[in-house]
Amino acid sequence: MLKGTFLILCALAGICRASWKIGVLFQTDDWTNFSITDSYDLPGTCDLEYTRYNLNGSDPVIVGQTVYNISAEDILGLIAFTSYSLTPVVREVANVLNTPLINVVQGHCPKINEGILLSAIPNCHIQNSLFTDIALYMRWRRVNIIYDFTGEVCIQDFVNRFSVHNISSKAVFLRDGIEINLSLVTGQRWLKEVIYVTTDKHTALEIVSEAMTLGMFNNSYFWVLNLDLHDLWDRALYKPVHNGYVLVVTTHRKHNRTQIIDNLLYEALLIFHRGLNLTKETCHSNESASLASALLQYLNSVDSVNSSLSKDGHFRGTSELRVYSTVRNSRTPLQEVGVYTPGNGLLVSDKSLYRNVFKGFDNRTLRVVSVVGEPFQMRVEEGNGSFHFYGFTYDLLDEFSKEFNFRYQFLDSVDGLYGNPTEDGKNATGMVGMVMRGEADIAVGGITITVERKAVVDFLYPYQEEGIGIIMRKVDDEAGKMFRVFSPLGSYSWLASGVAVLVAGVVLSLIAKLSPFDEIKESVLRSFWLAFSTFLHQGEENTPKSASGRIVLGIWWIFTIIVMSLYTANLAAFLTVSLAKAPVKNLEQLSSQTVYKPLVKDGTNLYALFQNAEGGLYKKIWDMMADMPKITESEEGYKMILKGKYAYLTDESEVKYKAMLDCKHLEVAKETFHKAELSFVIRKDAEFKEAFNNHMLKMVEGGIVDKYRSKWWPKYKCDISSPATELTFESTSGIFIVYSGFILISVTCCLIELLLIQGRKHTRNKVQSPQDVKEIALVMVDC
Repeated sequence: MLKGTFLILCALAGICRASWKIGVLFQTDDWTNFSITDSYDLPGTCDLEYTRYNLNGSDPVIVGQTVYNISAEDILGLIAFTSYSLTPVVREVANVLNTPLINVVQGHCPKINEGILLSAIPNCHIQNSLFTDIALYMRWRRVNIIYDFTGEVCIQDFVNRFSVHNISSKAVFLRDGIEINLSLVTGQRWLKEVIYVTTDKHTALEIVSEAMTLGMFNNSYFWVLNLDLHDLWDRALYKPVHNGYVLVVTTHRKHNRTQIIDNLLYEALLIFHRGLNLTKETCHSNESASLASALLQYLNSVDSVNSSLSKDGHFRGTSELRVYSTVRNSRTPLQEVGVYTPGNGLLVSDKSLYRNVFKGFDNRTLRVVSVVGEPFQMRVEEGNGSFHFYGFTYDLLDEFSKEFNFRYQFLDSVDGLYGNPTEDGKNATGMVGMVMRGEADIAVGGITITVERKAVVDFLYPYQEEGIGIIMRKVDDEAGKMFRVFSPLGSYSWLASGVAVLVAGVVLSLIAKLSPFDEIKESVLRSFWLAFSTFLHQGEENTPKSASGRIVLGIWWIFTIIVMSLYTANLAAFLTVSLAKAPVKNLEQLSSQTVYKPLVKDGTNLYALFQNAEGGLYKKIWDMMADMPKITESEEGYKMILKGKYAYLTDESEVKYKAMLDCKHLEVAKETFHKAELSFVIRKDAEFKEAFNNHMLKMVEGGIVDKYRSKWWPKYKCDISSPATELTFESTSGIFIVYSGFILISVTCCLIELLLIQGRKHTRNKVQSPQDVKEIALVMVDC
């Protein structure tokens, strides 16, 4: 009991009533056991003493009865330290009994719309402002907010703040009795999720417990929790939480839990004391009912509803927030990283909020392993056993080295393979095994992301997605190039055209003989020559005079125009564009032919894909590889397809690159198969994984990957859609040969005719008459 000098004198004079008693209620479920100051030195002339009461449990009926019993005692007012859920119960009982009441809760309570409410943490508007500053500092564009009714009144404030800064949000409201389900904030692949929890303490700890069970305290989530450090410190949740990216927002560090409660109690007593001194009835009144009524009227008129700040400045600790971050491998897993005040905003120490986030290597040398695979990575011998790699993937690696300040040394794969896990999953071959065992830090190349490999190593965000291509030796079309002038029409088309000429000649001859309007009766041979000359667009003097003959000839003209136009249009393409065709177009054709045998590089994901196939097309291809030679380098595969009948199967980008370098001999199948993602390999749970993932994502979205891809894969291609080439003599020599053949046949026929005529004259033993000379001259002219 506090007794000032004035009160002692007042008591000796007999003019002062005994000090007034204030009941202080503590809900034991929300406010753990602690010691409080026995008395406080309050200014003024009125003497107050307080008595502590405990509210056991959270049953509203029991709590209400306890408050009723306490209020029935000889007390002037109540100060209740309760949870947000019991605050309305306590206030309702106090209102019924007209007992002055000041509530103190763990957080902001929107259910109280009148009276004085003090909070152990800042109101939600201050928290919103801090979280907005954190989001801007981290450059987040999307956040998830988990809140309950304690933050419901301020959710619109969140939306307004975020909309100003173009930050999208997904708010998840937790109603009373609804089970927490963190699947509501499931994220996207390769992207981080930001989860901000603004709930009461119990719900926040349940969320933390659920997240721990789901393994969400890892590198895939950023967390911001509104909790007191002590709420995590004494729990099993604390250790798992510090492995993730977590910020804990709490009140000023200089106020520990006992100090905060002391300050809040002093704040409440000071408000009561000020009210007693300002009422019309003095604190010396013997009428407790009238004094309580005046005090209640004063409390309801105080303009400090839902405020956690003292008007006289005695308690300002909760207006200043401290930000703590989880830190791995530290003696103190939570370290202070920033402070927030309403006037100055968020001040971050050491330019870093999340201390678990990787920043760089400080010029450290990393071990990088690769195998040759053009143009992804190509090897150059430098002499004295040294070498280096270069290519598309190393252009990407250079971007990482600039961003994260590291150098690298080159390593060869131990067995020249990309590698796959062993059956027991305890080891792996090739580059995958070297990274798994810690012999290399990064495996660089066009490495396919598979479930089996992800079981032993991690992959970065994929830099591209592509299928498997098929490359083989190009079909040699030189043999048919000489007679390509006849290629616009197929053999059946040529045969049908010849039959059409014969039929047209016969029909014209019949019409000429049967029609009474044709004066000249054409022979079949002469009608044939009429149809043939028309087919070649040559003129003929003797044409049918009858209507029927002219109709047949007109239809024949239309037919010949169409056929010759089609031949002329196709002839240009066939003479100037390469006619080479891929021997096989896809994997199905490869499996159904016997000329080409599939060839796959040993130790690759594709090799394992065919090897493990139990049926279907892949099993059929594997059976065709029974006598396939073992190759461990891509260059061996390309040598094999140039020498023999092999079709090499590997990454689409690689086969296109090789075909581009050797358009004359190599051909790529039109269709690909087994689409997969390519990326770099790093060890499991590497500290730089998320930083590298984010940087790779930025390079993909920012066009840097496309820039390097266009460098190694130029726009031009080597395929049948290439521009027309120069028309060479080889492409037209066939028509000259055919024409020369017909000339020789014609000359031979003429010579035979001359010999026949000459022989006939000699048999007669007569001198040649003028008529004989004329016949010989006509034959010579025909020849």
